[in-house]
Amino acid sequence: MARAFEGIRVIDFSQVLAGPFAAGQLALLGADVIKIEQPGQGDQMRTMMANEAQAALKLSPAFLGVNSNKRAITIDLKHPKAKDILHRLFQDADVVIQNFKAGVLDRLGYSYDAVRAIKPDIIYCSISGYGQQGPMAGKGAYDGAIQAASGMMSLTGTKDTGPLRVGYMPVDISTGITAAYAIASALFRRSTTGEGQHLDVSMLDAAMTMLNPVISNYLIGGIVPERLGNASPTHQGSADTWATKDGFVQMTVITDSMTVKMCRALGRPDLIDDPRFSSDQARVDHSDAVYAEIGAIFATEPTAVWMERLGEAGVPVAPVHSVPELMNFSQLDHRGVLMTMPAPPGMQGEITVPGAGFHASNGNPSGDTAAPLLGQHTDEVLGELGYDAGTIASLRQDGAI
Repeated sequence: MARAFEGIRVIDFSQVLAGPFAAGQLALLGADVIKIEQPGQGDQMRTMMANEAQAALKLSPAFLGVNSNKRAITIDLKHPKAKDILHRLFQDADVVIQNFKAGVLDRLGYSYDAVRAIKPDIIYCSISGYGQQGPMAGKGAYDGAIQAASGMMSLTGTKDTGPLRVGYMPVDISTGITAAYAIASALFRRSTTGEGQHLDVSMLDAAMTMLNPVISNYLIGGIVPERLGNASPTHQGSADTWATKDGFVQMTVITDSMTVKMCRALGRPDLIDDPRFSSDQARVDHSDAVYAEIGAIFATEPTAVWMERLGEAGVPVAPVHSVPELMNFSQLDHRGVLMTMPAPPGMQGEITVPGAGFHASNGNPSGDTAAPLLGQHTDEVLGELGYDAGTIASLRQDGAI
């Protein structure tokens, strides 16, 4: 069954995480993504957080995670002969993705206007920390910097810890999803108007959309958010995280009807009539006492017992998984979010990485090939562009590829 973006060619200049993740999501849906890297080092992510063997292959786990189904070529963008190669690539392209600092590709002669002159209906997506305009345009940014600048860090932690960054890369991933969505919308618009466009995707903007309820609460209600740790923004003592006999659970009980179910499932129906548990406001006014009462109960049994009892009662509860524990979570067996595929050249067996976060009844996203070696498909792609073997060898000797 055809996937959504089969027949779409994407030229991916991006590196590290946000841009490659965006292009990777399109590739899982059938797009022909050609990843362009500088000869030698390539994408910074190839060697980040890698062991010695992975770094030697320039195939870090994080790189493998977001570059499935792509083809990779190496081009020295500053070399005079690069211009003809890129001209030919742009002629057959539908989408260009780049996450250089604002102005870098412009100076190299590959701005949106320059590419549009070659392919008038091109969709050109620029991803950057702060966008293409404004006083911060052109400033470098990684995930942590935008977590700080967006206010995200100010919400994370407790009053005692001070601000904390989230333990993974939420801004990079949300920016990648935003870019993929923007590109999909632009492709749909082009199908009806015939027009391409320039997409300006900012990590700061993407982070702010993730903070929508928090920012809206401030702009409309004047509410300055606090660092609440694991507690709920509702401030109810029945919505938090507790230690069990062998781990932790997170439970969110914020309505009176759910409180009744919780008390019965915890084996404490007497708490239903306890004034501290009797209403939303009561659970806020007595939040510390409510939290402590629930915590004393949770500590008496293992996590699995509470998952069964509360789950059967319809109470929203989840175990706090470590990553290794998550891999044994039975729900994953029914979702297919983890994709297993043959390992790339130089590695043995198979690799497994996360894929797309949805199922489609037709044309389901899938990982067919592992992330490519640096320059693995240079000769193949240049051959498709009309270069013969002798010319390709000459380009390599000259250092253009």
